[in-house]
Amino acid sequence: MRSSIFFSLLLLTTPVFAETWLCQHRDPSREPLTFTVDGDDVRWSHARLGNLDPLAMVVNNKAMLTMATRRVNILYSRFFHLDKLSGRMGDVTFRPEYLRKLETAPDQIRSDQITTIWRCARQDQSSSPSASK
Repeated sequence: MRSSIFFSLLLLTTPVFAETWLCQHRDPSREPLTFTVDGDDVRWSHARLGNLDPLAMVVNNKAMLTMATRRVNILYSRFFHLDKLSGRMGDVTFRPEYLRKLETAPDQIRSDQITTIWRCARQDQSSSPSASK
């Protein structure tokens, strides 16, 4: 009995490691993005805009982290594909005007209109379960 209580208390006080990625764009006018993966929760923030709506986890394994906007927004839908091994991330944003062009004139769409490439670095941080989110 005592040992089960001890282990229960130990689990409550043991820090959980969140996976945090700081991403920079090669264009210095683009503000950095920070992604924090904690279980199935993906929080992200923009250097100027602050915290944004949480992202949905699509894939999270040793090599790849893929996240997406949780709901389809009338203005855009956004996906992030981060290669954990190289630190490269592709940010793909689908806006209604691009989707219309894709239907009517796909040869007029350039990949740089919908995709941007970021350079990301992992920063480990610890958080306790009792810390506020």
